[in-house]
Amino acid sequence: MKLLYALVVLVLATGCSSGGTPIRYYLVDPQEYGVESEASNLSIELVDLQVPQYLERFQIASRFGENQLVFSDMHQWGENLRKNLIRTMGVNLGRLLNTVDVGTPENRTASKPDYRVSVHIARFERDADGRVRLLARFQVISVASDRPIQSQGVELVSDRSFNSANYSGTVSSMSELFSVLSRRIATMITSLETPS
Repeated sequence: MKLLYALVVLVLATGCSSGGTPIRYYLVDPQEYGVESEASNLSIELVDLQVPQYLERFQIASRFGENQLVFSDMHQWGENLRKNLIRTMGVNLGRLLNTVDVGTPENRTASKPDYRVSVHIARFERDADGRVRLLARFQVISVASDRPIQSQGVELVSDRSFNSANYSGTVSSMSELFSVLSRRIATMITSLETPS
């Protein structure tokens, strides 16, 4: 009986001592833009947003060296990254274009869209040099007009570099770069709205 008691105490002590560092969770958040234009009746549909398969996990990925990825067990996404980015892109586009009618794969709109947007992200993580990189391509389709599909490639790099322990700064920089991508898409839509 004493042996059993000693084993239980040992297991409990080991469990308590190993759980000292809590897992930290992060999100790529929408941005505030301070847009002062009048409310728009534009209807936008974010048809799809794709991310690489290696980003479809909760552990935050970073580059280490030429071809190596490192995944953090203690710093994780608060939800599936693709779903997080879809929701954030919807909010960003709504704020930039001053419209409430933005549909996404997660939140469909009943309106017929004026523009359909597709985004393909090829890379989105902290690189081996500590800088965050976002490599993406997007397409905008004007539904009502006969304009051809408009597409653009984007390669964005953070101004600052972050050490391997600074996940808060890394994710904040990811939010900023994703905001720049959102602004590029909104700018293309605005240019299509402007008569040539």
